[in-house]
Amino acid sequence: MLIATTFLFAAAKAEEQKPDRIEILYWRGLTGVAGEAQEEIARRFNESRDDIHVTVEFQGAYAEILQKMQAALAAGDVPDLVLLDSPHLQIFAKDEAVQNLDRFVKAEPKGFLDDYVPGLLADSYYNGSLYALPALRSTPLLYVNADAFVEAGLPKRAPKTWEEFREFAKKLTKVNERGETTQYGVGFTLGATTAHWYFQGAVYAYDGKVSDEKFNMYLHEEPAVKAATLWQEMVFKDKTGVPSTTHDDLFTGKVAMVFGSTGSMGNVMRRASFEVIPAFIPGQVRNGVPVGGSVIAMPSTDKWRQWAAWEFLKFFTSPESQAYLAEMTGYMPSRISSAKVPSLVEYYNKNPHWQVAIDQLKYVQPQASVISLPKGTEILRQMVEKLLIGNQDVRKVMAETEADLTKEYNENFK
Repeated sequence: MLIATTFLFAAAKAEEQKPDRIEILYWRGLTGVAGEAQEEIARRFNESRDDIHVTVEFQGAYAEILQKMQAALAAGDVPDLVLLDSPHLQIFAKDEAVQNLDRFVKAEPKGFLDDYVPGLLADSYYNGSLYALPALRSTPLLYVNADAFVEAGLPKRAPKTWEEFREFAKKLTKVNERGETTQYGVGFTLGATTAHWYFQGAVYAYDGKVSDEKFNMYLHEEPAVKAATLWQEMVFKDKTGVPSTTHDDLFTGKVAMVFGSTGSMGNVMRRASFEVIPAFIPGQVRNGVPVGGSVIAMPSTDKWRQWAAWEFLKFFTSPESQAYLAEMTGYMPSRISSAKVPSLVEYYNKNPHWQVAIDQLKYVQPQASVISLPKGTEILRQMVEKLLIGNQDVRKVMAETEADLTKEYNENFK
């Protein structure tokens, strides 16, 4: 019904002349610098065009945008463009609630998509067709207290493998004469929207996956079991890790290592009173990290507003705009050629630690498909909580999690 309505509406407008000025609406998310940077991109676009004007409206966090988009679709009053948490794209793409962008790409010069970083573009597709473009993308990083490393007699670098990570954590953990732990080696993040993300990175390092694009589950296989076992043993056997929900644990010295997003780098580097080294998530069998962050999709159903929305979408994801966003926020540029934009080159030269976000691009891969399920993120968060707080049997937890995810898939995608 949605496809038919969209087609008839577009057909009825086909003979209309292009308006002299087209107004489009962009729903954004993210607060602070990331929000301000999006507003600035829109301002620059509006200054460059007389025929299109973009109005930007803040809609809250990713979860709020998801709910508001569903309500807007039900009411038949959608924005022309919307910033989505990348896993949420599938929810709308499967029902054609956002536009298939293949026809727009075909109208562009040959090789239009070649400059987009493949690993950041991959989850903009659904069933082989493009439904979004990468906007503000991130990967997980490991942030380490360099001063604590030196004090512990460790090399002034982050651990390269998960096995080395475990050994470093032992040397970083401090226990006083009363047997109280005053500093843990690492804080394992239990954040509502990120716990699964860091765990995926560990599974990828062991050459495994959580789920594939067809929603087959792999948590019962050895890579996921090994990653889960290592994390759990560091908390309960080694007593070098502790569940954590905030980067404050790093700033106060409670932990010497913590996970975070590339998009958190500015805040972490600014707040720490000691030297911080941002580094790759450890590898093991190989290096691999899940991509995170957002994409921009096009819900617009009007012919000319779709055209205008595509113009803004190209501007937002241009090498220059992506370089600006990377410089302002720490998110990774989605265009390969952004790395050659003079302002970003100069910025990275002055702030070499930020280069880690670019260097890790060659290891990125899409997030597990189950993250796109309405309760997928929460189910995986509960899995990590069962492991690191409940100390429950690893294989039992993996089996329960797969069962919960399969039930969620059957209820929403079948």
